[in-house]
Amino acid sequence: MTRPPKARQQVLDAARRIVEERGAGHVTFDELARVSGVTRGGITYHFPTKEDLLRGLIEADVAQWQQAADAATAEATCEGIACPRAAALRGQLRCQLGEDEQHRRFVAGMLMAGIADDSLLEPVRAHQARQFGDWRWDEADLRRFLLLAAADGLFWQDMFRLSPIPAEARPRLHALIERLLDEWSPVETAPPDSTKPPDSTKP
Repeated sequence: MTRPPKARQQVLDAARRIVEERGAGHVTFDELARVSGVTRGGITYHFPTKEDLLRGLIEADVAQWQQAADAATAEATCEGIACPRAAALRGQLRCQLGEDEQHRRFVAGMLMAGIADDSLLEPVRAHQARQFGDWRWDEADLRRFLLLAAADGLFWQDMFRLSPIPAEARPRLHALIERLLDEWSPVETAPPDSTKPPDSTKP
């Protein structure tokens, strides 16, 4: 007998709530069964081990983050960003610099588990490999990555409440990062239209 797919999502949703509220150390199969309403057998059918479950949680979080980044990328594209890579990077920056408190609670709850077993972070590594697989790492790419690294640093400063930046200055800092992205992104020009006849007036 196959298990209904919605049971898997119920387990993931319940596990995420536990992680956000109490941390990954409190995720047990017995607690999951209580919170999710799925039997222990139903849980282990989808996630044979706790490590499988935590890895599934991270995979789901990466997918959710990418959906948000894609939506922000589409918004940036509508704003007239000419370079597709710059538009995608702007979407990622807006997600990273956003005020997603639920995501921060999830990352905080998973922190110790990821430190104890860094194989749980394989979904993040796979995402990074896809995201940067076609980068040339020339001057333009290094500058773009510098902006991502700055956004990452701000995220982790906020995570540990170490940021010295006052709230009223944050929008100006975010705007500065986006302005640097605009300044550092080369304008992509369309290739010549080969269907047009050559200009006979040119020497």
